Amino acid sequence: MKRVLGLLVLVVGVPMVQGGVAPFLPTAARPDVSLLVVLALAFCWRSTAGGLVLAALAGFVADLFSGGLLGEQALLGVLVFSAARVLSLHVNLLGVLAQMLFAAVATVAHAIGIAALTSFFSPGAGLGLVSPGPVLVHATANAVLAPFVTAAVSGLVAWLGDEDTGRRVLRLEPRSWAA
Repeated sequence: MKRVLGLLVLVVGVPMVQGGVAPFLPTAARPDVSLLVVLALAFCWRSTAGGLVLAALAGFVADLFSGGLLGEQALLGVLVFSAARVLSLHVNLLGVLAQMLFAAVATVAHAIGIAALTSFFSPGAGLGLVSPGPVLVHATANAVLAPFVTAAVSGLVAWLGDEDTGRRVLRLEPRSWAA
C-alpha cells in the first residue's frame, strides 16, 4: 500500500504541484518537473517495464493537466525514459554534470517533439512553436533542477523499498583464458 501511494504521489502529485506553482514563475523559466521525474526514474528504477509504465502514466497525467493533445506527453515521456535508459548503459549518468547536460538536451528534444507532434496533428501550427530563446531558458531551468529531482526521486524509491527498486548493478565477469 505504501508503494502504491508513493508512486501515485510521484506520478500524479508532481504535475499538480507544478501546475500550482506555475503562475508564479515566468513562462520560460518554469521547469518541467514531470520530465525530470521521468529522467530520475530512468536513472534509479530497476525494472525497465515498470519504469516505462510509470513514464507513460506520468505523461498521461501531464497531458490531462496541460490541455494539449492527449498522448503526446506520454509518448515523449516513454521516448525520453528509453533514451535515458539506453544511454545510461553506455555512459555514467549518475554524476551531477551528466544529469544536468542530459536534462538540458532532453528538454530541447522534448520541445522539438511537442512542436513536431502538434504540427503533425494540427496542420496550421507549423514548427514555429519552437523559438530558441525560451527553449534554452527552459532547458537551463530543467538542468539546474535535475540533480535535486533525481536525488528526491531516488530517495523516495529507496524509501518505498522493494526488490524492484534501487540502482542497477553492473555485473562484470572475469575473462577465462584458454590454456
